[in-house]
Amino acid sequence: MAGPLAAGARWAFLTGLTTRFAPTVFTVVLARILTPADFGLVAVAMVVVAFVGLFQDLGLKQALVQRREVDARLTGAVFWGGIGVGVVWFVAIFLSAPLFGRLYRSPEVVPVLRSLGALFLITPLGLVPEALLLRDLRFRRLFALELLPSIVPGVVAIGLAGLGLGVWALVWGTLAGSALRTGTLWALVPWRPGRPARFGAWRQLMRFGGWVSLEAILGWMIANLDQAFAGRFLGAAGAGVFRMGVALALFPATGVSQTVGRVLFPAYSRLQDEPDRIREGLERCIRLVAIVSVPVGVAAVAYADPVVPVLLGEHWRPAVDVIRILAPAGVLASLVGVAPPLYRAVGRVDILPKFFLVRALVSVPVYWWSAQGGLIPLVTAKLLLTCGFAPVNLWIAVRVFGARIGGVAASVAMPCVAAAVALAGARGLGAALAGALPRAAVPVELVAFAAAYPAVLALVSAACRKELTWLARNLLGRG
Repeated sequence: MAGPLAAGARWAFLTGLTTRFAPTVFTVVLARILTPADFGLVAVAMVVVAFVGLFQDLGLKQALVQRREVDARLTGAVFWGGIGVGVVWFVAIFLSAPLFGRLYRSPEVVPVLRSLGALFLITPLGLVPEALLLRDLRFRRLFALELLPSIVPGVVAIGLAGLGLGVWALVWGTLAGSALRTGTLWALVPWRPGRPARFGAWRQLMRFGGWVSLEAILGWMIANLDQAFAGRFLGAAGAGVFRMGVALALFPATGVSQTVGRVLFPAYSRLQDEPDRIREGLERCIRLVAIVSVPVGVAAVAYADPVVPVLLGEHWRPAVDVIRILAPAGVLASLVGVAPPLYRAVGRVDILPKFFLVRALVSVPVYWWSAQGGLIPLVTAKLLLTCGFAPVNLWIAVRVFGARIGGVAASVAMPCVAAAVALAGARGLGAALAGALPRAAVPVELVAFAAAYPAVLALVSAACRKELTWLARNLLGRG
Protein backbone atom coordinates (compact mmCIF):
# COMPACT_ATOMS: atom_id res chain seq x y z
CA MET A 1 0.00 0.00 0.00
CA ALA A 2 2.93 2.37 0.63
CA GLY A 3 3.69 2.77 -3.08
CA PRO A 4 0.11 3.44 -4.23
CA LEU A 5 -0.51 5.67 -1.22
CA ALA A 6 2.60 7.76 -1.87
CA ALA A 7 1.74 8.08 -5.54
CA GLY A 8 -1.83 8.87 -4.61
CA ALA A 9 -0.67 11.56 -2.19
CA ARG A 10 1.49 13.14 -4.89
CA TRP A 11 -1.24 13.23 -7.52
CA ALA A 12 -3.95 14.18 -5.01
CA PHE A 13 -1.80 17.08 -3.86
CA LEU A 14 -1.30 18.25 -7.42
CA THR A 15 -5.04 17.88 -7.99
CA GLY A 16 -5.83 19.84 -4.84
CA LEU A 17 -3.27 22.51 -5.70
CA THR A 18 -4.72 22.91 -9.17
CA THR A 19 -8.37 22.88 -8.16
CA ARG A 20 -7.80 25.34 -5.31
CA PHE A 21 -5.09 27.62 -6.64
CA ALA A 22 -6.46 28.14 -10.15
CA PRO A 23 -9.99 29.11 -9.01
CA THR A 24 -8.47 31.40 -6.38
CA VAL A 25 -6.48 33.22 -9.05
CA PHE A 26 -9.59 33.55 -11.22
CA THR A 27 -11.59 34.77 -8.22
CA VAL A 28 -9.02 37.49 -7.62
CA VAL A 29 -9.36 38.63 -11.24
CA LEU A 30 -13.17 38.45 -11.15
CA ALA A 31 -13.25 40.37 -7.88
CA ARG A 32 -11.68 43.32 -9.66
CA ILE A 33 -14.36 43.22 -12.39
CA LEU A 34 -17.53 42.24 -10.52
CA THR A 35 -19.11 43.68 -7.41
CA PRO A 36 -19.61 42.10 -3.96
CA ALA A 37 -23.34 42.04 -4.77
CA ASP A 38 -22.68 39.80 -7.80
CA PHE A 39 -20.75 37.35 -5.64
CA GLY A 40 -23.43 37.65 -2.97
CA LEU A 41 -26.24 36.56 -5.31
CA VAL A 42 -24.31 33.47 -6.35
CA ALA A 43 -23.38 32.78 -2.72
CA VAL A 44 -27.05 32.86 -1.66
CA ALA A 45 -28.09 30.62 -4.55
CA MET A 46 -25.27 28.18 -3.87
CA VAL A 47 -26.40 27.78 -0.27
CA VAL A 48 -29.61 26.25 -1.60
CA VAL A 49 -27.85 24.26 -4.33
CA ALA A 50 -25.24 22.93 -1.91
CA PHE A 51 -27.90 21.81 0.57
CA VAL A 52 -30.00 20.06 -2.04
CA GLY A 53 -26.83 18.53 -3.44
CA LEU A 54 -26.42 16.61 -0.20
CA PHE A 55 -29.36 14.48 -1.29
CA GLN A 56 -27.96 13.95 -4.80
CA ASP A 57 -26.46 10.49 -4.31
CA LEU A 58 -27.53 9.79 -0.70
CA GLY A 59 -23.98 8.72 0.15
CA LEU A 60 -24.06 5.93 -2.43
CA LYS A 61 -20.89 7.08 -4.22
CA GLN A 62 -18.94 6.84 -0.96
CA ALA A 63 -20.52 3.45 -0.29
CA LEU A 64 -19.32 2.29 -3.71
CA VAL A 65 -15.76 3.39 -2.88
CA GLN A 66 -15.79 1.75 0.55
CA ARG A 67 -17.00 -1.70 -0.54
CA ARG A 68 -14.36 -4.38 -1.11
CA GLU A 69 -16.05 -5.60 -4.30
CA VAL A 70 -18.55 -4.00 -6.69
CA ASP A 71 -20.49 -5.35 -9.63
CA ALA A 72 -22.72 -4.04 -12.43
CA ARG A 73 -25.76 -4.31 -10.17
CA LEU A 74 -24.31 -1.87 -7.62
CA THR A 75 -22.89 0.60 -10.15
CA GLY A 76 -26.22 0.61 -11.98
CA ALA A 77 -28.07 1.39 -8.75
CA VAL A 78 -25.86 4.42 -8.11
CA PHE A 79 -26.02 5.71 -11.70
CA TRP A 80 -29.75 5.41 -12.42
CA GLY A 81 -30.72 6.37 -8.91
CA GLY A 82 -28.57 9.50 -9.12
CA ILE A 83 -30.17 10.55 -12.40
CA GLY A 84 -33.68 10.06 -11.05
CA VAL A 85 -32.95 12.02 -7.90
CA GLY A 86 -31.26 14.77 -9.94
CA VAL A 87 -34.33 15.30 -12.15
CA VAL A 88 -36.55 15.52 -9.08
CA TRP A 89 -34.35 18.15 -7.45
CA PHE A 90 -34.01 20.21 -10.63
CA VAL A 91 -37.80 20.48 -10.87
CA ALA A 92 -38.10 21.22 -7.15
CA ILE A 93 -35.57 24.06 -7.30
CA PHE A 94 -37.14 25.55 -10.41
CA LEU A 95 -40.59 25.65 -8.79
CA SER A 96 -39.47 26.82 -5.34
CA ALA A 97 -37.00 29.53 -6.46
CA PRO A 98 -39.52 32.39 -5.89
CA LEU A 99 -39.91 31.28 -2.28
CA PHE A 100 -36.19 31.65 -1.69
CA GLY A 101 -36.28 35.04 -3.41
CA ARG A 102 -38.80 36.21 -0.83
CA LEU A 103 -36.91 34.57 2.03
CA TYR A 104 -33.70 36.43 1.15
CA ARG A 105 -35.59 39.59 0.14
CA SER A 106 -33.84 39.45 -3.23
CA PRO A 107 -35.94 38.73 -6.34
CA GLU A 108 -32.73 38.83 -8.40
CA VAL A 109 -31.71 35.48 -6.92
CA VAL A 110 -34.66 33.63 -8.54
CA PRO A 111 -33.29 33.28 -12.12
CA VAL A 112 -29.79 32.66 -10.75
CA LEU A 113 -31.03 29.79 -8.58
CA ARG A 114 -33.09 28.28 -11.39
CA SER A 115 -30.10 28.32 -13.73
CA LEU A 116 -27.76 26.75 -11.20
CA GLY A 117 -30.34 24.04 -10.63
CA ALA A 118 -29.19 22.57 -13.96
CA LEU A 119 -26.19 21.22 -12.04
CA PHE A 120 -28.49 18.43 -10.81
CA LEU A 121 -28.96 17.26 -14.39
CA ILE A 122 -25.21 17.23 -15.09
CA THR A 123 -23.36 15.95 -12.03
CA PRO A 124 -25.21 12.59 -11.58
CA LEU A 125 -23.73 11.39 -14.86
CA GLY A 126 -20.26 11.36 -13.31
CA LEU A 127 -20.95 9.73 -9.94
CA VAL A 128 -20.01 6.17 -10.85
CA PRO A 129 -16.96 6.95 -13.05
CA GLU A 130 -15.48 9.12 -10.28
CA ALA A 131 -16.14 6.44 -7.65
CA LEU A 132 -14.36 3.85 -9.79
CA LEU A 133 -11.31 6.11 -10.16
CA LEU A 134 -11.20 6.67 -6.40
CA ARG A 135 -11.58 2.95 -5.65
CA ASP A 136 -8.55 2.10 -7.77
CA LEU A 137 -6.46 5.03 -6.47
CA ARG A 138 -6.27 6.42 -10.01
CA PHE A 139 -5.23 9.87 -8.79
CA ARG A 140 -3.13 10.52 -11.86
CA ARG A 141 -6.28 10.27 -13.98
CA LEU A 142 -8.15 12.36 -11.41
CA PHE A 143 -5.51 15.05 -11.87
CA ALA A 144 -6.19 15.03 -15.60
CA LEU A 145 -9.91 15.10 -14.78
CA GLU A 146 -9.65 18.19 -12.60
CA LEU A 147 -7.12 20.15 -14.66
CA LEU A 148 -9.33 21.59 -17.41
CA PRO A 149 -12.50 21.95 -15.30
CA SER A 150 -10.53 24.01 -12.79
CA ILE A 151 -9.36 26.41 -15.51
CA VAL A 152 -12.21 26.63 -18.03
CA PRO A 153 -14.87 28.01 -15.62
CA GLY A 154 -12.59 30.88 -14.68
CA VAL A 155 -11.73 31.64 -18.30
CA VAL A 156 -15.42 31.58 -19.27
CA ALA A 157 -16.41 33.72 -16.31
CA ILE A 158 -13.69 36.31 -16.91
CA GLY A 159 -14.59 36.54 -20.60
CA LEU A 160 -18.30 37.00 -19.87
CA ALA A 161 -17.58 39.45 -17.04
CA GLY A 162 -15.50 41.48 -19.47
CA LEU A 163 -18.55 41.62 -21.74
CA GLY A 164 -20.58 43.11 -18.89
CA LEU A 165 -22.72 40.08 -17.98
CA GLY A 166 -22.20 40.62 -14.25
CA VAL A 167 -23.51 37.81 -12.04
CA TRP A 168 -24.28 35.66 -15.10
CA ALA A 169 -20.56 35.36 -15.77
CA LEU A 170 -20.28 33.41 -12.52
CA VAL A 171 -23.36 31.30 -13.28
CA TRP A 172 -22.31 30.25 -16.78
CA GLY A 173 -18.74 29.64 -15.65
CA THR A 174 -19.99 27.25 -12.96
CA LEU A 175 -22.21 25.34 -15.40
CA ALA A 176 -19.42 25.13 -18.00
CA GLY A 177 -17.04 23.66 -15.43
CA SER A 178 -19.53 21.03 -14.30
CA ALA A 179 -20.34 19.95 -17.87
CA LEU A 180 -16.67 19.70 -18.81
CA ARG A 181 -15.83 17.70 -15.69
CA THR A 182 -18.59 15.19 -16.37
CA GLY A 183 -17.57 14.82 -20.00
CA THR A 184 -13.94 14.26 -18.97
CA LEU A 185 -15.00 11.52 -16.54
CA TRP A 186 -16.75 9.64 -19.33
CA ALA A 187 -13.68 10.00 -21.53
CA LEU A 188 -11.32 8.68 -18.84
CA VAL A 189 -13.36 5.75 -17.52
CA PRO A 190 -14.43 2.95 -19.91
CA TRP A 191 -17.39 1.95 -17.70
CA ARG A 192 -20.87 2.37 -19.20
CA PRO A 193 -24.20 1.86 -17.42
CA GLY A 194 -26.36 -1.18 -17.90
CA ARG A 195 -30.03 -1.66 -17.19
CA PRO A 196 -31.49 -0.05 -14.04
CA ALA A 197 -30.88 -2.16 -10.93
CA ARG A 198 -33.53 -3.45 -8.59
CA PHE A 199 -34.25 -1.83 -5.25
CA GLY A 200 -32.26 -4.51 -3.39
CA ALA A 201 -28.97 -3.04 -4.62
CA TRP A 202 -29.94 0.39 -3.33
CA ARG A 203 -30.88 -1.04 0.05
CA GLN A 204 -27.55 -2.84 0.27
CA LEU A 205 -25.56 0.36 -0.35
CA MET A 206 -27.79 2.50 1.87
CA ARG A 207 -26.65 0.63 4.98
CA PHE A 208 -23.41 2.57 4.60
CA GLY A 209 -24.54 5.48 2.44
CA GLY A 210 -27.38 6.50 4.75
CA TRP A 211 -24.98 7.39 7.56
CA VAL A 212 -22.65 9.15 5.11
CA SER A 213 -25.57 11.15 3.76
CA LEU A 214 -26.68 12.12 7.27
CA GLU A 215 -23.12 13.18 8.08
CA ALA A 216 -23.05 15.31 4.92
CA ILE A 217 -26.35 17.00 5.73
CA LEU A 218 -25.34 17.92 9.26
CA GLY A 219 -21.86 18.90 8.08
CA TRP A 220 -23.42 21.20 5.51
CA MET A 221 -25.49 22.85 8.21
CA ILE A 222 -22.36 23.54 10.22
CA ALA A 223 -20.39 24.82 7.21
CA ASN A 224 -23.12 26.86 5.48
CA LEU A 225 -25.66 28.03 8.02
CA ASP A 226 -23.56 31.13 8.60
CA GLN A 227 -23.75 31.93 4.86
CA ALA A 228 -27.52 31.42 4.92
CA PHE A 229 -27.92 33.89 7.77
CA ALA A 230 -25.48 36.29 6.09
CA GLY A 231 -27.71 36.29 3.01
CA ARG A 232 -30.76 36.89 5.17
CA PHE A 233 -29.46 39.71 7.39
CA LEU A 234 -26.44 41.26 5.63
CA GLY A 235 -27.81 41.73 2.11
CA ALA A 236 -26.21 40.66 -1.15
CA ALA A 237 -23.09 42.84 -0.78
CA GLY A 238 -22.50 41.80 2.83
CA ALA A 239 -23.03 38.14 1.95
CA GLY A 240 -20.51 38.49 -0.88
CA VAL A 241 -17.87 39.96 1.44
CA PHE A 242 -18.57 37.24 4.00
CA ARG A 243 -18.29 34.49 1.39
CA MET A 244 -15.02 35.82 -0.01
CA GLY A 245 -13.45 36.22 3.44
CA VAL A 246 -14.53 32.78 4.62
CA ALA A 247 -13.29 31.10 1.43
CA LEU A 248 -9.82 32.63 1.77
CA ALA A 249 -9.58 32.13 5.54
CA LEU A 250 -10.64 28.49 5.42
CA PHE A 251 -8.33 27.59 2.54
CA PRO A 252 -6.22 25.31 4.80
CA ALA A 253 -9.35 23.27 5.57
CA THR A 254 -10.68 23.10 2.02
CA GLY A 255 -7.38 22.96 0.19
CA VAL A 256 -5.15 20.84 2.44
CA SER A 257 -7.41 18.65 4.56
CA GLN A 258 -9.79 17.70 1.75
CA THR A 259 -6.85 16.77 -0.46
CA VAL A 260 -5.49 14.46 2.23
CA GLY A 261 -8.94 12.98 2.76
CA ARG A 262 -9.26 12.26 -0.94
CA VAL A 263 -6.35 9.83 -0.59
CA LEU A 264 -7.10 8.50 2.89
CA PHE A 265 -10.61 7.17 2.32
CA PRO A 266 -9.99 4.79 -0.59
CA ALA A 267 -6.49 3.84 0.60
CA TYR A 268 -7.41 3.04 4.19
CA SER A 269 -10.65 1.33 3.18
CA ARG A 270 -8.32 -1.50 2.15
CA LEU A 271 -6.77 -1.51 5.65
CA GLN A 272 -10.00 -1.39 7.65
CA ASP A 273 -9.04 -4.60 9.52
CA GLU A 274 -5.62 -3.27 10.58
CA PRO A 275 -6.25 -0.78 13.44
CA ASP A 276 -2.56 -0.17 14.19
CA ARG A 277 -1.91 1.10 10.66
CA ILE A 278 -5.04 3.26 10.82
CA ARG A 279 -3.80 4.80 14.10
CA GLU A 280 -0.37 5.50 12.63
CA GLY A 281 -2.07 6.99 9.59
CA LEU A 282 -4.10 9.40 11.75
CA GLU A 283 -1.06 10.64 13.69
CA ARG A 284 1.02 11.12 10.58
CA CYS A 285 -1.72 12.86 8.61
CA ILE A 286 -2.31 15.33 11.45
CA ARG A 287 1.40 16.13 11.40
CA LEU A 288 1.46 16.54 7.61
CA VAL A 289 -1.63 18.75 7.59
CA ALA A 290 -0.24 20.91 10.41
CA ILE A 291 3.05 21.37 8.54
CA VAL A 292 1.19 22.81 5.56
CA SER A 293 -1.81 24.57 7.10
CA VAL A 294 -0.23 26.35 10.07
CA PRO A 295 2.03 28.69 8.01
CA VAL A 296 -0.86 29.45 5.65
CA GLY A 297 -3.02 30.50 8.61
CA VAL A 298 -0.24 32.57 10.16
CA ALA A 299 0.43 34.35 6.87
CA ALA A 300 -3.30 35.09 6.45
CA VAL A 301 -3.46 36.81 9.84
CA ALA A 302 -0.23 38.74 9.33
CA TYR A 303 -0.59 39.85 5.70
CA ALA A 304 -4.30 40.04 4.88
CA ASP A 305 -4.40 43.80 5.44
CA PRO A 306 -1.72 44.81 2.91
CA VAL A 307 -2.38 42.03 0.39
CA VAL A 308 -6.17 41.74 0.00
CA PRO A 309 -6.89 45.33 -1.19
CA VAL A 310 -4.05 45.07 -3.71
CA LEU A 311 -5.21 41.73 -5.11
CA LEU A 312 -8.99 42.16 -4.95
CA GLY A 313 -9.42 45.94 -4.97
CA GLU A 314 -10.33 48.46 -2.30
CA HIS A 315 -14.04 47.57 -2.45
CA TRP A 316 -13.11 44.21 -0.83
CA ARG A 317 -11.30 45.76 2.14
CA PRO A 318 -14.09 44.68 4.58
CA ALA A 319 -13.04 41.09 3.84
CA VAL A 320 -9.70 41.72 5.56
CA ASP A 321 -11.22 41.54 9.04
CA VAL A 322 -13.10 38.37 8.09
CA ILE A 323 -9.87 36.68 6.97
CA ARG A 324 -7.84 37.75 10.00
CA ILE A 325 -10.49 36.60 12.47
CA LEU A 326 -11.21 33.27 10.80
CA ALA A 327 -7.69 32.18 9.77
CA PRO A 328 -7.13 30.30 13.08
CA ALA A 329 -10.44 28.52 12.51
CA GLY A 330 -9.17 27.41 9.11
CA VAL A 331 -6.12 25.79 10.69
CA LEU A 332 -8.22 24.00 13.33
CA ALA A 333 -10.70 22.80 10.73
CA SER A 334 -7.89 21.40 8.59
CA LEU A 335 -6.54 19.35 11.51
CA VAL A 336 -9.86 17.73 12.40
CA GLY A 337 -10.63 17.26 8.71
CA VAL A 338 -8.37 14.20 8.50
CA ALA A 339 -10.65 12.13 10.77
CA PRO A 340 -13.86 11.79 8.67
CA PRO A 341 -12.30 9.77 5.83
CA LEU A 342 -10.76 7.42 8.39
CA TYR A 343 -14.12 6.93 10.10
CA ARG A 344 -15.63 6.02 6.75
CA ALA A 345 -12.72 3.75 5.86
CA VAL A 346 -13.28 1.57 8.94
CA GLY A 347 -17.06 1.68 8.69
CA ARG A 348 -17.60 3.94 11.77
CA VAL A 349 -19.93 6.26 9.88
CA ASP A 350 -22.15 6.76 12.94
CA ILE A 351 -19.67 8.94 14.87
CA LEU A 352 -19.72 12.24 13.00
CA PRO A 353 -23.50 12.49 12.51
CA LYS A 354 -23.96 12.39 16.29
CA PHE A 355 -21.25 15.00 16.84
CA PHE A 356 -22.53 17.21 14.02
CA LEU A 357 -26.08 17.07 15.37
CA VAL A 358 -24.97 18.57 18.68
CA ARG A 359 -22.95 21.27 16.96
CA ALA A 360 -25.78 22.11 14.55
CA LEU A 361 -28.24 22.52 17.43
CA VAL A 362 -25.84 24.99 19.05
CA SER A 363 -24.91 26.78 15.82
CA VAL A 364 -28.42 27.67 14.64
CA PRO A 365 -29.35 30.06 17.51
CA VAL A 366 -25.80 31.44 17.72
CA TYR A 367 -25.67 32.33 14.01
CA TRP A 368 -29.22 33.70 14.01
CA TRP A 369 -28.45 36.02 16.91
CA SER A 370 -24.98 37.10 15.78
CA ALA A 371 -25.94 37.77 12.13
CA GLN A 372 -28.41 40.40 13.25
CA GLY A 373 -25.49 42.31 14.79
CA GLY A 374 -23.63 42.59 11.49
CA LEU A 375 -20.63 41.12 9.72
CA ILE A 376 -18.04 41.06 12.52
CA PRO A 377 -20.33 39.51 15.18
CA LEU A 378 -21.22 36.74 12.71
CA VAL A 379 -17.55 36.09 11.88
CA THR A 380 -16.62 36.09 15.57
CA ALA A 381 -19.38 33.60 16.32
CA LYS A 382 -18.01 31.27 13.64
CA LEU A 383 -14.54 31.48 15.14
CA LEU A 384 -15.77 30.75 18.67
CA LEU A 385 -17.85 27.78 17.54
CA THR A 386 -14.89 26.31 15.66
CA CYS A 387 -12.50 26.83 18.57
CA GLY A 388 -15.00 25.23 20.93
CA PHE A 389 -15.92 22.16 18.91
CA ALA A 390 -12.75 21.38 16.90
CA PRO A 391 -10.70 20.21 19.93
CA VAL A 392 -13.59 17.95 20.99
CA ASN A 393 -13.77 16.52 17.48
CA LEU A 394 -10.03 15.85 17.49
CA TRP A 395 -10.20 14.25 20.96
CA ILE A 396 -12.90 11.86 19.75
CA ALA A 397 -10.70 10.77 16.82
CA VAL A 398 -7.73 10.25 19.14
CA ARG A 399 -9.83 8.07 21.44
CA VAL A 400 -11.46 6.05 18.66
CA PHE A 401 -8.18 5.18 16.93
CA GLY A 402 -6.04 4.99 20.05
CA ALA A 403 -3.63 7.71 19.00
CA ARG A 404 -1.19 9.31 21.43
CA ILE A 405 -2.38 12.68 22.66
CA GLY A 406 1.18 13.84 23.35
CA GLY A 407 2.30 12.92 19.86
CA VAL A 408 -0.64 14.72 18.28
CA ALA A 409 0.01 17.83 20.40
CA ALA A 410 3.69 17.88 19.44
CA SER A 411 2.78 17.45 15.77
CA VAL A 412 0.78 20.69 15.95
CA ALA A 413 3.04 22.63 18.33
CA MET A 414 6.25 22.37 16.29
CA PRO A 415 4.80 23.97 13.11
CA CYS A 416 3.34 26.74 15.29
CA VAL A 417 6.75 27.45 16.84
CA ALA A 418 8.47 27.40 13.46
CA ALA A 419 5.86 29.70 11.92
CA ALA A 420 6.19 32.19 14.81
CA VAL A 421 9.98 32.30 14.53
CA ALA A 422 9.86 32.62 10.74
CA LEU A 423 7.30 35.42 10.96
CA ALA A 424 9.39 37.32 13.49
CA GLY A 425 12.41 37.11 11.22
CA ALA A 426 10.41 38.16 8.16
CA ARG A 427 8.91 41.10 10.05
CA GLY A 428 12.36 42.24 11.12
CA LEU A 429 13.60 42.11 7.54
CA GLY A 430 10.54 44.04 6.35
CA ALA A 431 11.05 46.71 8.99
CA ALA A 432 14.66 47.14 7.88
CA LEU A 433 13.55 47.66 4.27
CA ALA A 434 10.51 49.84 5.01
CA GLY A 435 12.45 53.10 5.03
CA ALA A 436 14.47 52.58 1.85
CA LEU A 437 12.10 50.35 -0.18
CA PRO A 438 8.60 50.69 1.29
CA ARG A 439 6.81 49.04 -1.63
CA ALA A 440 9.13 46.03 -1.57
CA ALA A 441 8.81 45.41 2.17
CA VAL A 442 5.71 43.20 2.12
CA PRO A 443 6.71 41.03 -0.89
CA VAL A 444 10.15 40.53 0.63
CA GLU A 445 8.57 39.58 3.97
CA LEU A 446 6.34 36.99 2.30
CA VAL A 447 9.25 35.41 0.43
CA ALA A 448 11.40 35.43 3.56
CA PHE A 449 8.62 33.82 5.62
CA ALA A 450 8.07 31.11 3.01
CA ALA A 451 11.79 30.33 2.89
CA ALA A 452 12.47 30.52 6.63
CA TYR A 453 9.53 28.39 7.81
CA PRO A 454 10.66 24.98 6.47
CA ALA A 455 14.25 25.70 7.51
CA VAL A 456 13.26 26.52 11.09
CA LEU A 457 10.85 23.57 11.24
CA ALA A 458 13.57 21.18 10.12
CA LEU A 459 15.82 22.48 12.90
CA VAL A 460 13.32 22.27 15.77
CA SER A 461 11.75 18.89 14.97
CA ALA A 462 13.34 15.71 13.64
CA ALA A 463 9.92 14.18 12.94
CA CYS A 464 8.84 17.21 10.91
CA ARG A 465 12.17 17.25 9.09
CA LYS A 466 11.48 13.67 8.02
CA GLU A 467 8.01 14.61 6.79
CA LEU A 468 9.34 17.61 4.87
CA THR A 469 11.80 15.31 3.11
CA TRP A 470 9.02 12.82 2.36
CA LEU A 471 6.80 15.57 0.96
CA ALA A 472 9.55 16.96 -1.23
CA ARG A 473 10.58 13.56 -2.60
CA ASN A 474 7.05 12.41 -3.36
CA LEU A 475 5.88 15.68 -4.85
CA LEU A 476 8.88 15.56 -7.16
CA GLY A 477 8.04 11.97 -8.08
CA ARG A 478 11.06 10.43 -6.36
CA GLY A 479 9.31 8.81 -3.39
